Order: sequence, then C-alpha cells, then structure tokens
Amino acid sequence: MIRFFTLLLVFNCFLVKVSFGQANGRGTSLNVRATATVTDNLNMLTIRNIDLINPPVMSGTLEVSPITSEFAGMFKIMGSPGARVRITYLQNEVIREYEEGIGEVSAVYILSAAFNDLQYQSALLDIGEGVFPIGPDGELYVWLGANLDLTKATPGVYLSEFIIELEYI
Repeated sequence: MIRFFTLLLVFNCFLVKVSFGQANGRGTSLNVRATATVTDNLNMLTIRNIDLINPPVMSGTLEVSPITSEFAGMFKIMGSPGARVRITYLQNEVIREYEEGIGEVSAVYILSAAFNDLQYQSALLDIGEGVFPIGPDGELYVWLGANLDLTKATPGVYLSEFIIELEYI
C-alpha cells in the first residue's frame, strides 16, 4: 500500500507584547502557538494484479486494455472526497530476460481511471500522467493494461516492477 502524507505546518503568532522600559516593572512577553495538522492521506489497495498469462498472443503481441479487458489490473485509491490526484507512471519499458539476458520484451503500460467501479466508463491516461478527482465517497479506481511486444522474447524469466506515483495537487 502506498501512502502519501502531506503535512501542513501552521504557525500562528499571538499576543506579541514587547516592553523595553523597566520603569513599570514589566519585562518582555512573547507567546507563540504552533500547530501541526495532517491534512490529507492517500492509500492505494491492489484489488487485482494484471494477468499476462491468460490473454491470447496474436502475431507476437499481447494486448490487455485497461478499459475493456477482464485481464487488466485494478487498484483502489482512497483519499479526501473531491480532492484532485496526479497519477504518474513510466509508460514504456524494455524488459530483458533475467538469466541469459538474450531475449527482451517491449512493454507499453496504459492506465485508466474513474471514481466509480465502472471499468468500461474509465478515462484513459495514455501519456504517462493524468489528474483525476477522487469521488464523493473518497474512492478512485485505476485499471492497468499493457501492450507487450514478444517478437524478440526467448524462453526464460522476465522480471519487472511497475511504479505508479500518486500525489494531491
């Protein structure tokens, strides 16, 4: 689970009284009140991992649409209702075979998002970044798809780590 905390420090100065004369018997008085408030919290829960085993491979490519495929990964982001969230991710990657390093898979990742759990109505993030509002119930749903070019792949193990960044704006 990814958590981002935005810490807002609010410093308020009150009752600043400075007295330089000692004739009245009073010295200097300075009162400062400082408060720290955690304003927002983002949580991300993985509902379903992307399935790259079961989709059919056609002409050396494997395609999983984030909007229409049942094989797409799914995340649920929870945060402040109505707040806007910037989603950023690495869109293109070349994954090399782990053991021999001979084969490679070219991956293009695609995300879509909606504040309701309605995959077919989600909006596409096709440039590696997007800004979305969190729904009125404090939830935003994100689906992960991928287009993989397997034409240069050899048998073996291919490891990758998909990174998604979330931040309030």
